[in-house]
Amino acid sequence: MTFTFALLLILGGLGIMTFGLFLFYAWLPLLYAFVGFDIGLLIARTLTGEVGVVSILFGGAGAVLLAAASYFLEPYRRLLIGVSSGVLFGLAVPGALGLDGWFGGFFGSVMALVCGVIGGLVVPLFFDVFIVATSAVSGAALVMIGAHHILPDVGLFDRAAGGVLPALLALVLAVAGGAWQYSNIAKWMRIVPTGRDGSAAAVEQHKAPPHP
Repeated sequence: MTFTFALLLILGGLGIMTFGLFLFYAWLPLLYAFVGFDIGLLIARTLTGEVGVVSILFGGAGAVLLAAASYFLEPYRRLLIGVSSGVLFGLAVPGALGLDGWFGGFFGSVMALVCGVIGGLVVPLFFDVFIVATSAVSGAALVMIGAHHILPDVGLFDRAAGGVLPALLALVLAVAGGAWQYSNIAKWMRIVPTGRDGSAAAVEQHKAPPHP
């Protein structure tokens, strides 16, 4: 079960890291499901101290709840994705850096709460930048957590014994994911419905005629 859990973390992390903004524009419920699933997995790991069936159940419940919320709370979609992305960021980054166990998990809980509040406040102002940054960093952190579960003795993924290398690798993955998303925003805007929860800048870019 540990391998399955780790693989799900890696796949979910890669999906969020490379296609966070595109999923919001094109397949909104899928992005919420990704975020909810990973939040559920990390919360269950924090509560139980292990990875197993409970983690999968929590992840499934989180995916269903957030995907459903994207329909039932349609006027508040941006606020919801801001808060949930902030919470995921607050859970994933301490987990990737080995800080989630501080003070019996209290540090990770506080960080998740603070980041969730910040996400809810910031997302209306800098939507595209916020989604790309949080999805890239959170996704990279999830990939690192999953890789550490699969290869616990490899120093590159070992948060305790690897020194600064795991943090540097997570940073490289986050930068790569963010750069990939930014480089594809214009293309994504051409294949999604005009104005569907997109930022004003993105919608204008979508409307603009193609260069000859």
